[in-house]
Amino acid sequence: MTPGAVLFHRQFVFADGASADKYLVVLAASDRHLLVAKTTSNGTHYRSDHGCQAGSHFAAFLLTRGCCCLPLSTWICFNDFYELSLTRVQSGVIDGSIRQFGMLDKELTRSVQFCAADTDDVSGAQRQLIEGCYVAVT
Repeated sequence: MTPGAVLFHRQFVFADGASADKYLVVLAASDRHLLVAKTTSNGTHYRSDHGCQAGSHFAAFLLTRGCCCLPLSTWICFNDFYELSLTRVQSGVIDGSIRQFGMLDKELTRSVQFCAADTDDVSGAQRQLIEGCYVAVT
């Protein structure tokens, strides 16, 4: 799994313990973990302009409908970042609870990474991981 991968995770467990089927976007990867952000198509708390909304009260990145593989306008939420064990993700792919739904293009992935790294809720270690995985745009 590489940055920009869009994963569909059945019964993803959120930080508060609730679970639901959820699209996740891979922001960074190491040899042991994936750093992902959850998404939502419910724009109640978000602006409707495409791109980075890092300075907003609810930091996010809006992927407008048609810009990528997702069927609806979708916000990548930067209020919680999730570090998933690569081994558990690979097991989820094998058992069918996780599948790669698509890929963001390189420019879009890099924009999402820069936005995520500039938010208040990303930890220093998470920021370093993202910065170490910036997608090269040629």
